[in-house]
Amino acid sequence: PKIQDLERYAPQWPSLVPRNPRIQAAIAHRLGEKYEFTREAVPGLREALGLDDAAVQQSYSRLYGQPLDGIFADSAAPGDRLRWVWTRLSGWLENLPPFWTVYAMTLTETLGMTILALPIALAGIGPLAGVVLLTVLGIVNVLTIAFVSEAVARSGTIRYGSGFIGRVVEDYLGRAGSIVLSLGIFILCFLVSQAFYFGFSSALEGATHVPAGVWIALLFLVGIYFLRRESLDATVASALVVGAVNIVLIVVLSIVAFAHAKPANLLHLDVPFIGGRPFEPEILGLVFGVVLTAYFGHLTVSSCARVVLQRDSSARSLIWGTVAAQATAIFLYCIFVLGVNGAIAPGIMSGESGTALDPLATEIGPVIYLLGSVFIVLGMGMGSIQYTLILFNLVRERLPSISRPVLVLPRRQGLLLFRDRRRKGLRLGVVYLGLGGGKAQFRLDVELDGKLRRIEKATATTGRWEVLGDNGDPDLLDGLPELRDLANNRNLQLSLEIMDADQQRVRVQVTSSMRPIYEGTRDIAGLDMAGVFELSDSQAGLVGWIMRQGGVSLAEVARYTEREESETRVLLEGLVEKGLVAERADSEDGPRYEARLATRRGRRGAEQLWQALAEEEASPPASETSRSSGSSGIFALWRRVSSSKGGNFLLGASPVAAAFLMAEWLLLRGSGSFTGLLGFIGVIIVPLLGGIFPVLLLLASRRQGERVPTAVYRFLGNPLLLVSVYGLFLASIFVHGLLIWTNPLERILAVATSVMVVVMTFAMREAFTRRTVVELRNEERDEGEQGFFSITTAGR
Repeated sequence: PKIQDLERYAPQWPSLVPRNPRIQAAIAHRLGEKYEFTREAVPGLREALGLDDAAVQQSYSRLYGQPLDGIFADSAAPGDRLRWVWTRLSGWLENLPPFWTVYAMTLTETLGMTILALPIALAGIGPLAGVVLLTVLGIVNVLTIAFVSEAVARSGTIRYGSGFIGRVVEDYLGRAGSIVLSLGIFILCFLVSQAFYFGFSSALEGATHVPAGVWIALLFLVGIYFLRRESLDATVASALVVGAVNIVLIVVLSIVAFAHAKPANLLHLDVPFIGGRPFEPEILGLVFGVVLTAYFGHLTVSSCARVVLQRDSSARSLIWGTVAAQATAIFLYCIFVLGVNGAIAPGIMSGESGTALDPLATEIGPVIYLLGSVFIVLGMGMGSIQYTLILFNLVRERLPSISRPVLVLPRRQGLLLFRDRRRKGLRLGVVYLGLGGGKAQFRLDVELDGKLRRIEKATATTGRWEVLGDNGDPDLLDGLPELRDLANNRNLQLSLEIMDADQQRVRVQVTSSMRPIYEGTRDIAGLDMAGVFELSDSQAGLVGWIMRQGGVSLAEVARYTEREESETRVLLEGLVEKGLVAERADSEDGPRYEARLATRRGRRGAEQLWQALAEEEASPPASETSRSSGSSGIFALWRRVSSSKGGNFLLGASPVAAAFLMAEWLLLRGSGSFTGLLGFIGVIIVPLLGGIFPVLLLLASRRQGERVPTAVYRFLGNPLLLVSVYGLFLASIFVHGLLIWTNPLERILAVATSVMVVVMTFAMREAFTRRTVVELRNEERDEGEQGFFSITTAGR
């Protein structure tokens, strides 16, 4: 961490520091060696470590022969001063009262680059009619964002900070709802990325005369750079600062535009059916979609709730903060549309394919490009990177992943189970057996082709053991050629990074393309007195001989039993399967067999392991496994590519690259439109995510919610209101498909989306049945830990 972070969070970590002057002095000395800071800059750190206490200062002098003040710098460098100022500003912003935190975060998310498309979309009907439409649809979005706010406030998942909007939708509306939401967000991000490419490039082309295609390529490369880092390193404070700067720029641009407004432009009105005007679909083609997109900030509510509900559990700050942010957005949108459309003639503005900055700069002058370029870079530039990261992560979370958990395996007290991601396939168990000969001893239980094989392996107490993969363990795979072939065909990977091991436990980091499951049952495989009586005389004699020998090879057992090696192998495999004999795969002379003693009296240990590995599924027949292996060439290639680091990145970045290539192609054709894409998004996607889902979430949360917030506004759940809002958004999609849009493909998509919404709602009808939730929790109080339980029935 940086010294600024230590100071900022100093109130949270003093309990980690022992109240021992020598230790406190040693920590202070280490901080002084690592960081440079002044005494005045770290009051919280001084208090947390007790650096102003005489006992700590005396201990420091005795330990290091100099006064403790020597760890402080006389003055801070200019760069450090800026960092300290930013830290204090960040701390202030992130500790705003709950209402203002929600208000700022929601307004920052809502008031985005779509504002630059509003004057173009509303130019056809006129600024005054546009203001009326902005106000009406803004009020509707005030209601829908209040719906979402109450729904997430009733969610226990959000309350305890363990989920986002996708998890809330899955809890309330089921798996189908979550899939539709994820698909909608994917399409939204894909299309918005292209829209931002067009808006960013057209505005900067006008300001710099550099071709738009170059700016699109530059923005794409910047996005790839952040994908490689897999983070934007953006904090709540940085987002709020950028949002505040953008709001100031919007107000300044509006004032400058108002100074050049003309009464004829302000009073222009061309609304169908008013004054005898005919219905003209091309005028309304962009209006509703762009306006709805401008108000879409509903997905940020869950992020606000995770932060705010811990400080204001009533949900009053959450609901009113989001409502106030939407009301502010209505006001700013109306001011901007009046100013810009008042300055530019409607014929000029309505024909613009880029942003409203280009005609505004032509009318007013280069000052618009100066202000607008800052707005574009901060808004569209950072917004494009954020949508790029969302697209990337949405794809990667659906790819076969490599899990890397760190686990502690007790000696012979648990099974680490792996299974192929197919419902029927390989099952492999790992048991830690303790130390032997200075090495860590493991046993692998492999179920394949309906057979269970046990093989023991000794490895170093630290280091990497690659079990399956390109460099899989030859001692293991040579003895199990079927496992080697299966691992190669399906690109199965499994390696254990042994971090430390002793006689009682081992700590390993697991890297696997298979799903790991830990079964914390004691391993009881081995020979005990009860097991001896279950053996035949020949088997008991053989096990006793192997025990006396300590370890034998296959050839030695064949000579002892006077059988062929093939027959002997079958006999030994039966004993290995029962857990009475261990097959070791780390011998240079081939596999060796040792008698295995049980740690306690066991009963049918092999059957218990078989049941654990089977996971209540029947073992696949050999013919099915081999047939699956033989027909999995394409699947194996897919797994190999998606499981590799480079292939996983390329697949995750593929939709980003597709959006970039499509934007360049549309630009070359001259058919790319910033406003047109936002209008399409506002008709197909935004009514679903910002209108239909909020209604369904509120309805489900009032019947199945886990918590009851103090601030519950009953009128929000009025059936007539919910049906009206639901019907408005559904009708907006349907009407565009039947009457407004003229492109056949767009009309088909709109009608299909309308039908999908109705079918989805019908399929989710069980989500609206009432349920009772009983919650038991422990809470830390001043008088100690106390237990509480609550019962919520039908959201009450």
